[in-house]
Amino acid sequence: MLLDAVVVLGVIGLVVYGAIRLLTRARYQLPAASSPGQWRATHYDAKGVTKVVLQKMSPTGANLLNEHLVATIALSDPDYDTKFMTAMATARERRALFESEED
Repeated sequence: MLLDAVVVLGVIGLVVYGAIRLLTRARYQLPAASSPGQWRATHYDAKGVTKVVLQKMSPTGANLLNEHLVATIALSDPDYDTKFMTAMATARERRALFESEED
């Protein structure tokens, strides 16, 4: 009788554990790259460097769905302007490529 109760409690515990794992895993998954949204080429400064990135925003523009780093340029770099313009051009090219793949 005691063994049966332990087995039943163990099975119930495993079912609850599995359900919790499934629910928390689904909550923390990032949306797929093919989810609806709009790509944008942008940049921001952080810790002495400029990061040029390609971001996918939700249709409302409120949520960041995905981000690809294109280049990192030190603010003290003597060729900063040239590297920045090149990185932004690359980001725009990738945006066009990603948008064409989604069509």
